[in-house]
Amino acid sequence: MESKIKSATIEDLKRVQELNLMLFEKEYAEFDNTLNCKWTFGEVGTEYFKGRITEDDGCVFVAIIDDEIVGYLAGGLMDTKKTYRVLPNSAELENMFVLDKCRGTGIGSKLYKAFIDWSKSKGVKRLRVGASAQNVAGIGFYRKNGFSDYDLILETNL
Repeated sequence: MESKIKSATIEDLKRVQELNLMLFEKEYAEFDNTLNCKWTFGEVGTEYFKGRITEDDGCVFVAIIDDEIVGYLAGGLMDTKKTYRVLPNSAELENMFVLDKCRGTGIGSKLYKAFIDWSKSKGVKRLRVGASAQNVAGIGFYRKNGFSDYDLILETNL
């Protein structure tokens, strides 16, 4: 299964949103029932993805097999001036999804490599990613790619 990675264009927006909705539905069902699955195609979600595709401070990469987009990664530069930590130029891998049928083929690693290259071109020195604590496979992927545990966010219902 030969895959190609490219920067998303506005013509890819709907497919990226479809894949993001699949991500949200999977995460909602398995890990986090607070996700708003209507966000993806709502006004805020649509503007988020448009911005990441078209603006200089963000990026979206898509993975293509046989003319079908089978995965994507979205990320962007962090505003490190608005944090309590002293951080170098940083970027966040905000969301990524690969179709089940294409997992384990290296597509996630290729998307991540494209994000690293983009980040380096922006002078980024530190990357961040968040994952649901129960998402063992996702956390394993990120750890395999050099991420280590840093923050732990705890929540409770009242």
